[in-house]
Order: sequence, then structure tokens, then C-alpha cells
Amino acid sequence: MSSRRRYGEQPRSVAGRHFIQTQVRTDVYLRVREVMERHNLSASGAVHHLLRERFGLPPLPPFDQQQTSTDSSHG
Repeated sequence: MSSRRRYGEQPRSVAGRHFIQTQVRTDVYLRVREVMERHNLSASGAVHHLLRERFGLPPLPPFDQQQTSTDSSHG
């Protein structure tokens, strides 16, 4: 069996992790890298942060902090 992927074939999960690849313009990449370094985030965390920021939402608290929101919509 060949280890090479065929065109369009999704990468296999490695140790329970999934990988998503995308192409972005250089200015977007640089902004994501800046947020990654400033907030010590992964690439996906930085993108998530930027999306929330774009829509006027507050950033999510770090995983090691308890959420103190009184929003009842999350039951």
C-alpha cells in the first residue's frame, strides 16, 4: 500500500488529531502569526480570536479559567 495520498483524499487523523490546511494571503498569515505570538495561541486559536474580534465578540477566556458569564443561552 502506498503512503502517498491521492488528489482530494483527506489526511488521516494522527493520534486523534485532525489537520486542516488552507491558503491565505500573506497579510492574513502575518496577522494570524502576530496574534499567535502576542497571545501564545495556536494557529486555530488565533483565527478563532480574530473571527470573534471581527464580529464584536469578546475573546474566550483561557481554558484554565472558569467562565463567569451569566449568559443563560448556553444552558
